[in-house]
Amino acid sequence: MRTSQLTDEHLIPEALGGRLISSFLCQDCNSNLGRRAEAVARRDPTIQLLVNELSEAIPKLAQSILHQQRVYSEGPGGKASGHLRDGEFFVQARQNDDGSGSLIQRTPDARRAIQKMLERQGYDAPFRAEALARFDQAADNTKVELAYGLEVVKWQVTDIQLALDGPLMDPVVPIKTAYEFLACHLGTAICKKTPPLDNVRHVLAGGEIDGSQIAVERLHAPKARPFHGIIFEGNHPHAQVQVRLFGKLAFRVHFYRLAVEGPRAQYTHDLSVNEESIRQLHDG
Repeated sequence: MRTSQLTDEHLIPEALGGRLISSFLCQDCNSNLGRRAEAVARRDPTIQLLVNELSEAIPKLAQSILHQQRVYSEGPGGKASGHLRDGEFFVQARQNDDGSGSLIQRTPDARRAIQKMLERQGYDAPFRAEALARFDQAADNTKVELAYGLEVVKWQVTDIQLALDGPLMDPVVPIKTAYEFLACHLGTAICKKTPPLDNVRHVLAGGEIDGSQIAVERLHAPKARPFHGIIFEGNHPHAQVQVRLFGKLAFRVHFYRLAVEGPRAQYTHDLSVNEESIRQLHDG
């Protein structure tokens, strides 16, 4: 593979705040991985919980990751589904399931719907203006009659909970990160045609993971912390790389048929100040 065919991309997904960049994948593989796995990594329930827990330490990244994520609101009116947009809750417009035939909408959307409804029912402009004024002035959690057969309640939202119904992260994401981190150790040798490396490239190109060649352990540390990390743990007897996200969620990637000699490295990205560090590890 020629260097001109390679494209810059992030070892840890940019969607999760990754910053370290490499040029070890071709553009097609990089694009396919982004669509297939990396873009949905933020939907992993553990990722969402960790980001929510760290939101004060990493406010901009937390808002970016939780943007458009499905959530539930709680309040006197019950539970409602919706999503977050720039930190604001947007309820999912739907017909109420209480059998009343009523609609659940965001307040600005409801106001526009009411105006059109009153126009269709033939109410004149002064009546419509008075009805909309009553709507605007309505207190939370209080039923207000705007016209015959038309009542509204502005339900107050008291709590927002993540839906946590997304899929677990595709193991191909930490495999890609681990492979590219090994590439930082191997240099151009990562492009050699050998069965172990060919197998990894097969997985990254969309092939199935062969458990006799590669395995991924999903691990958890005791506490969430605002950093990402990657470490080549050495050969035990095969190459092992650990990828840690938000301090707590970790993946140990086993390359069963591969051994990498030479110095080992550890990479850390402090998300709270957006600073990176790489240090060489000394065995013994």
